[in-house]
Amino acid sequence: MATVLIVAVLLVANALFVAAEFAIVGAPRVAVERRAAAGDRVARTVLRILRDPRRQDRYIATAQLGITVASLGLGMYGEHALADWLARYLEPVNTAGWIATHALASILSIGILTYLHIVVGEMVPKALALQHAAGTVLWVAPLMLGVQRSILPLVIGLSALGNRILRLAGIQRQEVGAERYHTSEELQFIIEESQEGGLLRGEAGQILQELFEFGDLTAGEVMVPRVHVVGVAVGAGPDELRALVR
Repeated sequence: MATVLIVAVLLVANALFVAAEFAIVGAPRVAVERRAAAGDRVARTVLRILRDPRRQDRYIATAQLGITVASLGLGMYGEHALADWLARYLEPVNTAGWIATHALASILSIGILTYLHIVVGEMVPKALALQHAAGTVLWVAPLMLGVQRSILPLVIGLSALGNRILRLAGIQRQEVGAERYHTSEELQFIIEESQEGGLLRGEAGQILQELFEFGDLTAGEVMVPRVHVVGVAVGAGPDELRALVR
């Protein structure tokens, strides 16, 4: 029972750190700013992280350390403990000796833990964090910052080493953490996806699409040639006006 509990705790810890890492990367700044303006203290803290590349580095380094420790724990403790537990059930049907029984138990334990680690510890939290990035980052940020404070020297060292490697490769961390802007083509694609997903009404989406297209037009393209203009002659009488309107 204790083994199952420890493995479950390690899986949950791994899932939390994975969710924290992907949520801080995918969190929409506008949504966080809106909550911060409404007085949400956690949102204000998250906003400071999003605006400061150094804070982002430390946050992500904390998540990576947590993922690494949880994964190592699953491999070092979980595999051994689960293999011993499985071996007790495999021994009565053992036909190839004690060594073969424990080898089979080890293979089964590695397979089970790998499956749980990938699905429960990686895929599920990653998907949830990307779909609900703003809510996830606000929920998990206090826990992450508490862990970060407890291992701050290690986090600072890892962040500094990572930035040093980036500088050697000719990459400035400030550029990586800069605000992400969209081109008009990217915005049009976003509008199309939002329309297809039902988040934008057809009329609103059409207006936005035409707004982008209007920006590419010249005055000559929107003008009507003079020979095609229908005008009202000076001094036209009522009957002539009625005929023209009809």
